[in-house]
Amino acid sequence: MKNLAIYKNDICLIAGSGVFVNEVANYLNYKKLLGQIIIINENKSIKKNFKNNYKQFNIKNLENIISFIKSKNLQKIVIIGYVDLPPLNKINLSIKSKLLISKDFFLNNINDQSKILKKYLLNNKLTLLSQKKILKDMLATNNDEYVHKENKKIVTQLRKKKFFIKKLYSMNIGQSFIFNSSRLIAMEDIFGTNDMITRIGKISSKFNNLIFVKSKKYDQIDEIDFPVIGLETLKLLIKYKFRVICLFKCDILISEKHKFLKQIKSNKISLIVM
Repeated sequence: MKNLAIYKNDICLIAGSGVFVNEVANYLNYKKLLGQIIIINENKSIKKNFKNNYKQFNIKNLENIISFIKSKNLQKIVIIGYVDLPPLNKINLSIKSKLLISKDFFLNNINDQSKILKKYLLNNKLTLLSQKKILKDMLATNNDEYVHKENKKIVTQLRKKKFFIKKLYSMNIGQSFIFNSSRLIAMEDIFGTNDMITRIGKISSKFNNLIFVKSKKYDQIDEIDFPVIGLETLKLLIKYKFRVICLFKCDILISEKHKFLKQIKSNKISLIVM
């Protein structure tokens, strides 16, 4: 088996959009793991904070990105942030590469695209690292739990529904759900988590015990689009008076974790990790 040990400054961070990208870049740099950053979606924070260590590419020039990474003698890749993968016929690829990727790249399912991209990188002797493993300090764990005294009854009832909630995720229909007590009232769609929270939040006066649940889907790979929750989402949940946040152990990353947990304890909202 190939040795996948992480050495100093040997990771190439492929950066999409979003504030979490800059946090990960700082984390890898602090750990002395960051070798190079490649920007494929506009990211002003990376350009400002890592101006001497980034290169910008269009994702359509995938083979040029691969060649550049190899020229830096890097073999390990972490992909963070939103990346809009174009259809195969919009990517500048050789016939050999197109055969490697296959017609399945046309599929809309992000899990299928992710697996194909992972296989393509492997065929180019590059390793796509698991976000779950490389960013393990940011994972939600049982040590992060905090239950406010006013929410103890809701939390007790919610824990009894663990099997039902896990069943929802096994269906691969979304990363986030909203319950009012035991009733499922919303699930994440193409517009994302915060849009779903805002929709329910605008009518939150109709509900007494709002619960937000987020985790990765059953078939979701750890290398791309691993679920993240951060302060922006937390502020919405507090604003709309949600009672409980439920995350699954080691299946979601918490952005700015120290600040996130501090905000949890400063408000009448509870965090449980199943």
